[in-house]
Amino acid sequence: MNPSNDLSFKRVSDNPDLDERRVLLMAMQALLDPMMLRIVATLHAGERSLPDLAAELRVPPSFSRGPLGRLIFLEIIAVSQENGRILCRLNRQRLRELNGALQRLSRDLLTTPNRHDAAHAADLDEAERRFLRGYLRGERLIQIPTRPERLQSVLRWLAARFEPGRRYPEREVNELLKIHHEDFATFRRLLVDHRYMDRANGIYWLRDTPPGVSQAADHSCELPDASQD
Repeated sequence: MNPSNDLSFKRVSDNPDLDERRVLLMAMQALLDPMMLRIVATLHAGERSLPDLAAELRVPPSFSRGPLGRLIFLEIIAVSQENGRILCRLNRQRLRELNGALQRLSRDLLTTPNRHDAAHAADLDEAERRFLRGYLRGERLIQIPTRPERLQSVLRWLAARFEPGRRYPEREVNELLKIHHEDFATFRRLLVDHRYMDRANGIYWLRDTPPGVSQAADHSCELPDASQD
């Protein structure tokens, strides 16, 4: 590939099969590599052209191989073209996203009261937890409840997976929900429709005052009934 005139390259966001935790592991491995740390440190001081950066650090000026290509793939480095030059800069927004993912993983591993009982991860009463355990296999939901009160328990449990006050791009919401059910799009819509989350311009966040059971139960669910629900 000739880096002087071609900006086509693969990025981690192009691969929907990579979940947040796997991407985080890949990023942590990259940032523990001495050469990749040198690249990040150099770009922390300011933007560089791709040839200048590669020459300064003696790395291949490639989008697809070597430490520079790896960081571009992970979107830790962003590239753009200006006046015929390819410019590299540190993607600080991406670093903030990775930091948020690391905090969530730490919270899940270290602060969940009972890691073997996923139903304890939300502010539910014991009756709701007993019901929720019947819908969970580990942390995976086996079906979408159709009864309004049971759906609310599931939505409260899912909402507890998000951090209050934090803004989430839609891609990140999908990655989080995909951990718990393959139909992440339905649950993303339900969290908004039932007023657990707000959204604007592709960004999602938890509402300051989520609905109570009685308020949220007024919303009808248009999913078909299940005999076992």
